[in-house]
Amino acid sequence: MGAVIFFSLGLLFLLSIPIITARLANRFGRDPKIWFLIGLLLPVIATFLLLFLPDLSEKEEK
Repeated sequence: MGAVIFFSLGLLFLLSIPIITARLANRFGRDPKIWFLIGLLLPVIATFLLLFLPDLSEKEEK
């Protein structure tokens, strides 16, 4: 029983970072599906990379 809980929490943690990355990508005017996949491959690196890229949502509004 403890192994199932441990596995579930680990899986939840591993998927939470790509979900956060996808939501940030959507907010910054980028494709969230692609950034979710990048977040699966490079979880923390993708999030920080996204934070330092220029915001494209401002260009679309003008």
